[in-house]
Amino acid sequence: MTTLALQPCECRIRAWSLLLLAWMVSAIVLAASGALAANDLLIPALIGIPVAGFALGYRWNPAFRETVLSLDTGVLVILHSWRMLGLGFLLLYAHDVLPGLFAWLAGAGDALAAVGATLIGIRLLRGNTVSRQALLMWNSFGLLDFASAVMVGTALRSAWLGGELTTDVMASLPLSLVTTLIVPFYVITHLVIFMQLRIEQHTRVSGPGSRTVR
Repeated sequence: MTTLALQPCECRIRAWSLLLLAWMVSAIVLAASGALAANDLLIPALIGIPVAGFALGYRWNPAFRETVLSLDTGVLVILHSWRMLGLGFLLLYAHDVLPGLFAWLAGAGDALAAVGATLIGIRLLRGNTVSRQALLMWNSFGLLDFASAVMVGTALRSAWLGGELTTDVMASLPLSLVTTLIVPFYVITHLVIFMQLRIEQHTRVSGPGSRTVR
């Protein structure tokens, strides 16, 4: 009886899949147990840990870094078109579920990021050129939108800041999955784009998986 040895690539895929599964289970368990609602700083920590893990992997693992830099920029950008769903925060505000400051900041910010992602992403996927400055501006805005939403959302969990309405609902299922899973994922995609732009400082980004340096 013979056994087939796993290729290094397959081992990495399995390892990352297991880590992702463990992260998803942890996020669900912490929310279901009430731990997220009991600790105001746990959500920012759960956002920071996978981002920090990604940064360490990029810094110390050459194979991982090579994989990250080879990702299709157009696909990374167009994924953010789904952030249009952030307008749902405004619906929650209209039904007195979320405070207005957080809902408008997160909802409008996500919608603007989604519009930019759609315009830029479609051009990239069609093989058209996009200036480095335009991509950098959109990417910076998208990341700052997340940072500001997390900071304001954390601050408004306190009743003395948010008034009668707080952002505690973001610490309970199913909305907790937005902050503990979706936000870290999108933050990492922003970082990947920054890393690609850093490598290609004099770039003209074009086409699926194709970036022309001049």
